[in-house]
Amino acid sequence: LEFDVILFKSCFPVSNIGSDEQLAEYKDYYRSIRARMDQYPDKIFVVVTQPPQVPASTDPQEAARARAFTHWLSSDEFLGGRANVFTFDFFDLLADPATNMLRGAYTGDPNDAHPNEQANRTIAPLLVDFVSQAVRTYLAR
Repeated sequence: LEFDVILFKSCFPVSNIGSDEQLAEYKDYYRSIRARMDQYPDKIFVVVTQPPQVPASTDPQEAARARAFTHWLSSDEFLGGRANVFTFDFFDLLADPATNMLRGAYTGDPNDAHPNEQANRTIAPLLVDFVSQAVRTYLAR
C-alpha cells in the first residue's frame, strides 16, 4: 500500500469457469477483495480483468461464463459507485466477440493464452490512458 494507484489482475486460467457455482465463487472472492479496498478510500484500485482462453483450452460455455464474469467486474453491482475502484476490461479487448476466446490476431501459440506482441502493442497504450483517466476522475471527485 505504499503506492497511490494499485493495479491487479488474474491470469488467463481464471477464464476456465467450469460451472455457475464456480462463477459465483469467483464473485465472492472479488467481493472480499472489494471489502478490503473499501478500507483504503485514499488509494486508487484498478481491477484488470483476466485474459480470455484460447479455443484449445476452453469451451463455449466456459468462455461465456468468463465474459459474464468480466462484465460483472465492470458493473454497477460490483463497482457500487466507489470513487476509488475502476475496472479495465482487458478480456473484452482481447476476446473475439463471437466466441469469447482469444482473438486469432492476438494468439502466438494455439495452446498458449498469453497475448502476443501485437496484443501488447495495441492494448498497452489503452491501459495507460485508462489509468491516467481513472486518476483524473478520482482526483476530480
